[in-house]
Amino acid sequence: MNILVVEDNKPVSMLICRVVEELGCSYILAADGEAALKLFEQRNVKAMVVDVELPGLDGFQVAQDVREQAGAGFPILFISGNTGEAYRQQARDAGADEFLPKPLRPGHLKDTLRRLLPQPSLS
Repeated sequence: MNILVVEDNKPVSMLICRVVEELGCSYILAADGEAALKLFEQRNVKAMVVDVELPGLDGFQVAQDVREQAGAGFPILFISGNTGEAYRQQARDAGADEFLPKPLRPGHLKDTLRRLLPQPSLS
């Protein structure tokens, strides 16, 4: 399962990618909003972790565009150092399923992704 990770801070993106791999998933990394939208359209992405503050298009706009294309069932996890309620509400309005504050705690990130990610069907 491919997870789109949209984060311009290298240490944070590497932490997220490590957690994604620990969950048995693959990641596709984008450092800005424009690249994220291109990768979303080109690749088979099943979920997205997106920072709010990005160069170019911000995470709110990226999430809105992805939500319009993918629909309500596509998991979107926002991350941000800004944790005010107005900011969280803006994330929800943009399509967030969850919002985690920075600095990220790996265990909390892993638990949140487990809840959000589609579970494989039993055959």
